[in-house]
Amino acid sequence: MKAYIVRHTSVLWDGNETCYGETDIDVRPTFAEEAEVTLRALRGLSFDAVFSSPLQRARKLASYCGHPEALLDDRLKEMNFGLWEGRPWAEIIHDEPVDEFFARYIEHPTPEGESLVMQYSRVEDFLREKRREGLGQILVFCHGGVINCARALAGTTRLVDAFATLPDFGSVTELDFSKL
Repeated sequence: MKAYIVRHTSVLWDGNETCYGETDIDVRPTFAEEAEVTLRALRGLSFDAVFSSPLQRARKLASYCGHPEALLDDRLKEMNFGLWEGRPWAEIIHDEPVDEFFARYIEHPTPEGESLVMQYSRVEDFLREKRREGLGQILVFCHGGVINCARALAGTTRLVDAFATLPDFGSVTELDFSKL
């Protein structure tokens, strides 16, 4: 199965300053011009099915790209950062080495949230299910964390390395899951 996985456009909050994951944040006023770039990247492609995270930033891009009927799936939500959602990163990390801090959340859930391994598991469940259903090529509108988990599942990176970079807003990542 081949998947084209699209990251939503930029949002009102700066993720480098404020922690947001499954918080349902709206897109920036530049949405239409950002979304147009994504739409052009998808032109000429066809899909057996189209899916989206239920968060508005993903749904809006799916609609703009001609897929208002995209099937919503909670497994495509960004990571749930629990009590960290909406708080400044500087406040969350305070006085801790950043590398140690981020290494810990791979296996340990955030307070009242989830771990990266938990997110990885739900993304894996989604992709395995779609492959079992016999879908050949799918389109997914979602989030950077979901894409990084999918990249690890496709074998293009290791999970521990996946978050060294996030895909650009509005980018399209093509991945092959034939060996999943």
